[in-house]
Amino acid sequence: MGEATPTNVIIPDLFESFMSRAPKVNPQYGVVRGAALVWASEVCGYNEEETKKMRQGDFGYFAAVALPDASPVKLRTVIDWFNWLFVFDDQLDDGPLSFQKEEACRYIDGTLALLDDTIPYQSNRSIQPIQKVIQDIWRRVRGDFNCSPGSQKRWLLHTKEYLEALRNSIDFVPLATLDETVAGYLDYRIHTFAMLALFSFVEYAYELEIPDEIFKNPSIVQLEKIGIEIQIFVNDCVSYHREKDQNCPHNVIHLLRHHGFTEQGAYDKAHDMLRERYRDWYVAMAGLPVLGEKIDKEVQRYIQGIQDVVIANVNWSFRTERYFGKNRQRVRETRMLNTGNVDWLPGVMLSENQEHHKPKVINGVDAEVVEPDFASVGSMAQMAEVIVV
Repeated sequence: MGEATPTNVIIPDLFESFMSRAPKVNPQYGVVRGAALVWASEVCGYNEEETKKMRQGDFGYFAAVALPDASPVKLRTVIDWFNWLFVFDDQLDDGPLSFQKEEACRYIDGTLALLDDTIPYQSNRSIQPIQKVIQDIWRRVRGDFNCSPGSQKRWLLHTKEYLEALRNSIDFVPLATLDETVAGYLDYRIHTFAMLALFSFVEYAYELEIPDEIFKNPSIVQLEKIGIEIQIFVNDCVSYHREKDQNCPHNVIHLLRHHGFTEQGAYDKAHDMLRERYRDWYVAMAGLPVLGEKIDKEVQRYIQGIQDVVIANVNWSFRTERYFGKNRQRVRETRMLNTGNVDWLPGVMLSENQEHHKPKVINGVDAEVVEPDFASVGSMAQMAEVIVV
């Protein structure tokens, strides 16, 4: 490994402790990812270049490692969610909405309204296609009879928390002291990172039956929190170089530098905070209650799911071109970044035409209303074909 210089920094070792475990990839990843990408491109009206960006982003890999044992149908729902999440979020981080508070709030509130069960599904041509995708995903979760009511309720709650926290985070600025700043940042970032909804997808994917009160247990709450904070620090370390020119406050490296750290010093401090979370994980594990074989088996599968999500995040970060482009393997091996010359993949920016595009037609049917008919899927070949009615 090289040494830090005025133009080079060394990012933390992000594969320590349980993060060193080799990722297990869902065997259906390739086929399901391809079908999901075609569907998303048709529904959202992506052009060839935007579809290429989605492929290079490889959000399906994140889902495939997060849920290595999920069925093709469940995996498809989560890949569709990831394809929605990153595009939706990029409009607020990298697009014009990052500078337009009122428009950003309308964008968020319009999506929140679609999760209200009193609003009819489909038909409203004024709804942005990217928003219609999340409405469709909620319809699938809600309509899955093998998904417990508690799991459905938690997924909806966490999705709404994500959207509301996005709106509330727009005005965030660093506070007087470093401790206050980091605490305030993590307080909202726990929700804007959207991983609580992904943890609920662990319940959904494996059809877990965990009593609602278990999710109030301090050890479970702490494990969820730690699992998200680890991902926040990982994400901030791999993404800071693409955000720093925007002076974006939603990154712990930026906040540490605001409070006087050098760039290398900020990465080193983030490394210390990561190691603290690994220790806290095992302390929280030691506090888990013993509730009997049936419940313990479900709880342990959920906890493994949290770890799988965390491991998926870090491994995906060096597989996607989103953060390090063609240099991703070199950065993974050396941990060295040339701060003035790092390749990375811009997000997909929705144009006005995409926001309210005229739906494409597939076999005489509007693509905007063509949905994966998962109930009729009997094979992977059918899964690949279900995007075309």
